Amino acid sequence: MKNNKEQIEEARVTFIGRLFTLGGSIFFLIGSLIVAIVGYKSYIDLLKPNTNFS
Repeated sequence: MKNNKEQIEEARVTFIGRLFTLGGSIFFLIGSLIVAIVGYKSYIDLLKPNTNFS
């Protein structure tokens, strides 16, 4: 059976790992949202007729 210090150290390492995982997931979701918004705006701009051929 593990002693108390080993359990605390393992819990700390697990907690830090989960924080990094959560942070990475949040960055991925924010980045995906930004890419979707920019892509949608670009798509809408491409659908508009271009009348600047003067």
